[in-house]
Amino acid sequence: MPDATLSFATPDTILRHPSFPIARTVYIDAVMALYEENSALLELMRDGGRIFVYGILMALWGRYREDVPETWPTIGRLKEAVGQFGVASPRHIDLIIARFVQVGHLRIVPAPSDLRIRIVLPTQGLIEHDRAFIRAHYLPLAALFGPDRYALPLAGDLGFLKAARSAWLATLGAMAADTILANRQVLRFYTASGGILMLMKLVRLHDHSDDGGIAVSFTDFGRRFGVSRTHVRTLFKAVAADGDIVIDTRGVVRLMPDLRAALDRNIAERMSLLDRSHAAATANAEGPARP
Repeated sequence: MPDATLSFATPDTILRHPSFPIARTVYIDAVMALYEENSALLELMRDGGRIFVYGILMALWGRYREDVPETWPTIGRLKEAVGQFGVASPRHIDLIIARFVQVGHLRIVPAPSDLRIRIVLPTQGLIEHDRAFIRAHYLPLAALFGPDRYALPLAGDLGFLKAARSAWLATLGAMAADTILANRQVLRFYTASGGILMLMKLVRLHDHSDDGGIAVSFTDFGRRFGVSRTHVRTLFKAVAADGDIVIDTRGVVRLMPDLRAALDRNIAERMSLLDRSHAAATANAEGPARP
């Protein structure tokens, strides 16, 4: 169960849970099912800048009220929030927004009562994807603490989605400082195109290896995660130079325990933040909303 003195599970509680290895597998498999070899949705996950533009835009949308200007998801508010994570420059954020508009994830419209101001909103397609995204991220919590507790996110309830995304805004500072920037081994993968997905894939391949060795094809990884063979090779060589993986003369990759532990910590901290958002959203629930 989540911590008795809190309404949510802490990262340490999650990491110490005997079923955490199962939850980690559930989480990685759910993320892979969403994004691996899916070129359209990989647009949202190519690097940390895109990941946080997407996530923070959905959080701003969650609290958006047309009659409350302080809640309008302006480009300025989006850039300020994403800037906390140190994964994208203001110029890069502008390019990401433009790309997301081009491929149909976002729309830019005039503010309701001030046509001089432009606000950024998700398209219906992105909202539907976010339902699947949130479900994938609550599946590991359900593996630890039971599905009944997380019935609303697992069902894709729209009212819960907006409330939870809005509540997530309150955790951004902690997420930036403690979950992303403080975890340098994982931060490297967030800042590289497709990096965090490739790290998760390595962990799952490692789980299936008898001796811990992973026969990696740079070309295959590039195809799966929408990047070039050269990009994969350059990233893995840099990680190997820092001692977090070993690549032998046959190209077999071995993960070092510290890198696995760093990813475990990252997953547990993000699960804890989601559980915290869940507690806030359900405490303030006004009932389910129709799509």
